[in-house]
Amino acid sequence: MGDNGLGRHYPLLAERLPCITLGEWPTPLDDAAGLARALGLESLHVKRDDRSSPFYGGNKVRKLEYLLADALERGCDTAVTYGSVGSNHALATATFATRLGLDMHAGLVDQPASAVVTKKLRLLLRLGARVHHIANFAQSRQVCERLRESHPGGAGRVADIPWGGSNWLGATGFVAAAFELLGQLDTAPDYIYVSGGTMGTATGLTLGLRAAGTATRLVAPRAVPAGGGDGGRTLQVLEDTSRELHARDSSFPQFSDPEALLESRPEFYGTGYAVPTPASTEALELARRELGIRLEDTYTAKAFAGLIADARSGRLAGKRVVFWHTYSSAPYPEDLDSVDTAALPESLRHYLETPAT
Repeated sequence: MGDNGLGRHYPLLAERLPCITLGEWPTPLDDAAGLARALGLESLHVKRDDRSSPFYGGNKVRKLEYLLADALERGCDTAVTYGSVGSNHALATATFATRLGLDMHAGLVDQPASAVVTKKLRLLLRLGARVHHIANFAQSRQVCERLRESHPGGAGRVADIPWGGSNWLGATGFVAAAFELLGQLDTAPDYIYVSGGTMGTATGLTLGLRAAGTATRLVAPRAVPAGGGDGGRTLQVLEDTSRELHARDSSFPQFSDPEALLESRPEFYGTGYAVPTPASTEALELARRELGIRLEDTYTAKAFAGLIADARSGRLAGKRVVFWHTYSSAPYPEDLDSVDTAALPESLRHYLETPAT
């Protein structure tokens, strides 16, 4: 098992769960005292998972430490995952899967075109990932089935990495992250704000915080369409993670109400996936100006907008708050315009028409 710190609290998990160290831990925790005063908070800290790896940072690295370790443990030589055309998860998975020698496939759904989306698509191709254009979840299953049926070594050689890396294995990376955060603070926060996508990050943090005995509330402003991170699926991942970790180490607690301190908040989503809102645009600029951090319109700016709105409503008055920054700040390679795009499906080629500035 990699040294992400979880084994210090649950030694049997260190023995019984494969884990590869991919990130640089702990990630920094920045004190944003000036903005805390302006918003009426007792304290505000920014957890810098954007700096989790110089290759490609963000929150997916913690999940992949378990997901890819499991794939290698099972003898897989191919990985397939899914996301939007500008998916951080697909790009992070390709970054680390290919570094570990796995062949990489990505099933991608459409999203609004932008220069950042173009960069991500070109980088995905530069890493050698084979891209499949899909319309929905059902088609993602078809991609996986075709790969498993055609693999010369058999279906078991293909690792199926879920959307967002959000299953119990992926969430375990954020159970560890909760203990990492608590080790950086003198007092547990009252609230943590983190983007609500496929909810693996939020569920893992929630379980880790509760296992540590805190009453911290986890607030996850929704950034995906209804159904992508719905309550039933979130509860299933919470229950699966709690059950699987308890089965491997009986000292890991189980909860009758694992979602009690988790809030999924839909009101900051806006009109569509990756479509900015006035509040997210303000939040993005405020974070740049006051904190010196770069957010993006799809996930992190909407999560920060939720924090700002709750602070202005008085809900966070005098509270200790952490904002979990999940967007990679690792720089893109400078040669992306020269990437060979011949293998890109024709139905996705229009994304390349937006300059990757």
